[in-house]
Amino acid sequence: MRTLLLTTTSLLLAAPALAQETDVITVTSSALETGADEITTSVEVVDQDHIEDNLSGSLADTIAHEPGVSTTYFGPAASRPVIRGLGADRVRVLTNGVGLIDASTSSPDHAVASEALEAERVEILRGPAAIAYGGGAIGGVVNVIDGRIPEAPAEDGFEGRFYAGATSVDDGETAAGQIRFNAGSFVFNLEMMTRTADDYDIPGFSESALARALEEEEHDDEGDHDEDEHEEEEEVFGTVENSGLDFSTGSVGVSWVGENGFIGVSYKSSDALYGIPGGHHHHEEEHEDEGDDHDDDDDHHEDEEHHDEEEVGVRIDLVQTRYDLRGEFRNVAEFIDRVRFSFGTAEYKHVELEGDEVGTLFRNDGWEGRFETRFSEFDFGGGSVETAAGFQAFSRDFLAQGEEAFVPASLTEDFGFFFVERWDTGDWGLEGGLRIENRDIETDTLSRDFDTFSISGSAFWRPQDNTFLAVTLSSNERAPTDVELFADGEHIATSTVETGDPDLDVEKAVSIEFTARTQFGSWAFEGAAFHAEYDGFIGAFPTGEEEDEFIVVEYRQEDASLSGFEGRLEGPLGEFAGWNLMGELTGEYVNASIDAGGDMPRIPPLSFTAGVTAEMGAHALHGEVVWAGEQDNVAEFELPTEGYTLLNARYSVVPFEDRGLRIILEGRNLSDEEARLHTSFLKDALPLPGRNFRAALVMDF
Repeated sequence: MRTLLLTTTSLLLAAPALAQETDVITVTSSALETGADEITTSVEVVDQDHIEDNLSGSLADTIAHEPGVSTTYFGPAASRPVIRGLGADRVRVLTNGVGLIDASTSSPDHAVASEALEAERVEILRGPAAIAYGGGAIGGVVNVIDGRIPEAPAEDGFEGRFYAGATSVDDGETAAGQIRFNAGSFVFNLEMMTRTADDYDIPGFSESALARALEEEEHDDEGDHDEDEHEEEEEVFGTVENSGLDFSTGSVGVSWVGENGFIGVSYKSSDALYGIPGGHHHHEEEHEDEGDDHDDDDDHHEDEEHHDEEEVGVRIDLVQTRYDLRGEFRNVAEFIDRVRFSFGTAEYKHVELEGDEVGTLFRNDGWEGRFETRFSEFDFGGGSVETAAGFQAFSRDFLAQGEEAFVPASLTEDFGFFFVERWDTGDWGLEGGLRIENRDIETDTLSRDFDTFSISGSAFWRPQDNTFLAVTLSSNERAPTDVELFADGEHIATSTVETGDPDLDVEKAVSIEFTARTQFGSWAFEGAAFHAEYDGFIGAFPTGEEEDEFIVVEYRQEDASLSGFEGRLEGPLGEFAGWNLMGELTGEYVNASIDAGGDMPRIPPLSFTAGVTAEMGAHALHGEVVWAGEQDNVAEFELPTEGYTLLNARYSVVPFEDRGLRIILEGRNLSDEEARLHTSFLKDALPLPGRNFRAALVMDF
């Protein structure tokens, strides 16, 4: 719920709004409450039906089909959004405008503490949103708007929604339910969700062909001709081991709802147990040095069995309890149109289990709060002026203990003030914003303090009806994180030995973005082109050394540039045999390089998705082709990724007009093709799922 405010940052599209000019979608992530087709920043609003139609396990995987969005895909449990090639701390994942207070930014194997089915809608801000949500949002924002704290009374005094689905590729089962009811001026909301799955099926080897070829070369170079051992390594085929999961959440919320606003509180509990796939395991003990050579096959066979017994897959056992307070009031005073606020506090803990033994413990206890004021609109200079201001603060107490505690315990405190203003004459207008922020990070032995300043300005035009053009210039600053400053040790999830730099400076980005939304007859187009120059981009760069087969990386700063585009074209294709046909084409591209030479790692390739939807009465058919090109612009020690083509189809029906029931039948990757995401740390060990069928039932009451 907040400030996209500024337009100061990136800009772009407002996807769903353009195709239906009669619908006005308000972006609640904007402090100015701008409509999605009028916003200068880049935003996608994904509604609840769209989430259920495209549900793919985690939140990140569910929204990854949107233009400009990908996922880190560390298996079906631990995936985090990637926006325009940027992820981790540069993309903030929020719930109702405040942070999740989990550990997902510290490592890609840590799950995000938010589920797709919890959302009433998801707002995706592409490009820098540092003015809206702080320097950590220099890459973008995914804001989950849920209904835990009701904002309005339940229709007819009682309402609810239920989802149940099953998937074939992993014997997965998902169920979610919500009920809401009124008690005088109070509105109560109860929710639950559970998601379970076994190891998922794949069309071939878990390891990529390039990785297997490199291993074969290494075996040959080392003179290792042990055929039995080589065959054993290649037997990871058809199923991704240790990829099962068991997630559950429950929440209760209550609001007082009045004529001009609401205020409410909620409690949420989350539990998860999931495996870390891709060969991540722990050996209880290294084999003892066999000073005595094994002279016979029996000894060798015995050694293999001993190895198998000692290799244990890593699982993560996660628990979070969270409390939230949220409210909004309108017509507060003569010059104040609206105030709204959010506050969340949580205790987060997860342990990494090696068999039944605890290997590493992570804790993250903290809070985050946000307050916004929108001032009354007034006329000036032939146009209307809208203004909003607010502040945001958070505190995070992070602790890691055990074998993978590669970062020391730290306390991070952050406070920021933002201001945004928009002047609109009807034919054209200007928008701008600024943010001043302070971050303090302390450990037992070291501390750093950073002041950052971000500013942006946009100009927009409406040269004709149904056309909106904008250009935005922005300068954004991001303070380093505790991991970037103080990391020191093996990071098993990324197979690296990481060394932080406590002397890192603020990361700065200057960007320009062009946005267009227009219509050609009954066809709608929306797209954006962007370019950013980074002064002191903070990255984990390889040193060229290895320790225990782990690549040694050090956090340092390099100048870098990033550019690309994303877009969507959609419209009617006519009628066939009584079916109304609609077509859609989306595409995206990112190029990112280090100025000193070389490409940035894990940048998504050029990709396109073409889809056709046919509707007749209560029936809807959707088919699509997803094409991703080869990614051979790779960083040092990074392998290229082959392209792929996926075929997906979905049928949905509303069998009873007045009963709120919808049935979804879906097939994904129908050709059972091997597909790997270049944005994933595990791309060479972990392909996407093979052919998968999903059946789901959605009921509103």
